[in-house]
Amino acid sequence: MKLSCFRSVLLALVCSAGFLHADIVTLKDGKRLEGNILSETPTAIRMRYKLTPKIWDEKDIPRSEITEILKQKPEEVELIELKKLLPTPDLMTAEKYEQLIQDRLRPFVNRYPGTKEAAEVEKLVTDVQEEKEKVVGGGIKLEGRWLSPDEAKADSYNIKAYALRAAIMEKAEAKDFNGALKEFEKLANPTSGYIASVYYPKAVEEILAILTKQEAQIEQMIKDQPTLQKMRDESIKKLIEPDLTRFKDAISREKEQWKTAYDMERKSSKWFTPNKYDLPSLKVLSKNIITEKTRLKEIDIATITKVNEAIARLMQADLKAGQDAGELKKMGEAILEGETAAASADATSKQFYQNVFQAYRQRYAYAQQQLAMLPAQRQVQSATGAASGSSAIGGTGTPGMDDKVAAALAAAAGGTPTALAPGTVAPGTAAPAVMPAPGTVPVPGTAPTTGYPVQQPGVTPGVPAPGAAAPPAGYPTQPPQAAYAQPVPTAPPMAAPVVPAEAEGGLSTNTLLLIGVGVVVIVLVAAMSGGKKKK
Repeated sequence: MKLSCFRSVLLALVCSAGFLHADIVTLKDGKRLEGNILSETPTAIRMRYKLTPKIWDEKDIPRSEITEILKQKPEEVELIELKKLLPTPDLMTAEKYEQLIQDRLRPFVNRYPGTKEAAEVEKLVTDVQEEKEKVVGGGIKLEGRWLSPDEAKADSYNIKAYALRAAIMEKAEAKDFNGALKEFEKLANPTSGYIASVYYPKAVEEILAILTKQEAQIEQMIKDQPTLQKMRDESIKKLIEPDLTRFKDAISREKEQWKTAYDMERKSSKWFTPNKYDLPSLKVLSKNIITEKTRLKEIDIATITKVNEAIARLMQADLKAGQDAGELKKMGEAILEGETAAASADATSKQFYQNVFQAYRQRYAYAQQQLAMLPAQRQVQSATGAASGSSAIGGTGTPGMDDKVAAALAAAAGGTPTALAPGTVAPGTAAPAVMPAPGTVPVPGTAPTTGYPVQQPGVTPGVPAPGAAAPPAGYPTQPPQAAYAQPVPTAPPMAAPVVPAEAEGGLSTNTLLLIGVGVVVIVLVAAMSGGKKKK
C-alpha cells in the first residue's frame, strides 16, 4: 500500500531539486518559517517560505520579530528528503530497489563525497541492497515483515490478495471510487478472486466505506443533473451560427466518447464512469451501489475472518504435510477449526467454504498417503545404497509420529497408516493423475479435478480398519470427490501417490525387491570367485 506514497515522494524530490537549500526562521511569537532567505538587510530579511505543505508565500520579515535564523546546507536538506523513502514499501520489486539506489542514493554520494551525510547515505545503500538481494532470492516484504522464499510460496494466494487490496486503497485515496470498486470486483470474484484470503474481510469493510462515499457523490449528481441540463439548454438557445453548430458538435462528441467508454466498461463490470448529464445511467449506478452495500452488509465479517485465518494456516501446513507429521496434524486441526467457524457464516459464504474444505480434506488424505509412503521409500533407498556400496542409512519410520497423529491419519485415510512402496497400484484401482499444487483454494461451480488419493480397497471411508485405534472425534475423514478449481499459485504439481499391491504368497513388493537385490549380489560374488580360480 505504500507504493503510491513511494512514487509521490520520489516525484516530489525531483520537482524540488531547485529548492534544496533551506532556512528556518523562528519568530518571537513561536512560529517557525521554513523556506529560503532571498535577501538580507540590517533591519529585515526577505524570505520565501511554506505557507502550507503545498503553498509558498514570500514576504519581508523585520529582524525585531526574529528570535533565531538557522541556515541548512543543501546536503542536510536533501538527506531529510531521502530518509522519507525509507522504510521501503511492501511488495517492492528488485527493479524498484535498483532504481532507488542508482537514481537517488548513489547520485547523492557522488555530489557530496566525504561529508557525514554521504556516509549516512552509504549505509542506506547497504540496507537497500540487502533488501534487494532478499527479493532476488525469492523473498517478499509484506506488511513490513520479510517472508522467506518458502513462506512466500506457501502464502502466494494471500500476497496476491494483499496487492489487490493495496490497489483498492490507492485508488480510493486518489478519489477514484469507480476504480477502487473495479479492483474489489477482482478480489471478490467467486471463480478467480481471493475470497478465502485473510485480506478479503478487511477489504469488505473498506469497500463499504468507499461505497458510502460513492453513493453520496452519485446522489448529488442525480440532484444536480436537471439544473445542469437546463443551464446547457439555455446556453444553446443563446448561441448563433457558427458557434451554435460548434457547441452542438462538441456535445455530441462528448456523449459519443462517454457512450463508447460506458459500453466497454459494462462488458466486464457493473461499475462505470458516471456522466453528470446522463440521468438514466446515474440511476443505474445508484441502484448498483445500494445492491452491493446490502450484499456486503449481510456478510459476517468476524466469522469469515476466523475461517480465512484457518485457511491461511492450512495453506502453510499443506506445503509440507506430506513429509512432516507435525504439519499434517496442524492441517487437520485447521480444517476442523475452519469448518466449525464456517458453520455460522451466511448461506452464500457457507456454500463457498464447504467446497473449499471438502477439497482440503482430499488434500489431507493425499498428504497422509505421502507421509505413509516415506518409511517404505527409505527402505528401498537403504537397500539400493547397500547394494552399491553406499553407507546411507534408511529411516525406519516417519519422524515425529505419535499416537494422536497416527489416529488422525487413520481417520483421514479410513484406516491405519501403512508403509507404502512407490511403483505399484492396489488391485482393482487405477493409478491417479497428477495432484494439484499445494497452497491453492478451490472455487465452487467448477468441474472436479482427477488425481486425488485412491481409496484403499476393503476400507470404508471414516471407519477405522480392524485393530486400528479409534481416531479423535471430528478429525477429517476421506471425503467424496469435490470441486476443485485451477490452482492460484504457480507451484509445480506434486506427483500423485500410488497404493502397493501384495504378492500372492504374502510377500510385499519391498521384500521381493530385497530378495532380487540379494540374488544379484550372490551371482556377482560367485562370478568374481570363479574368475580368480581360473587364474
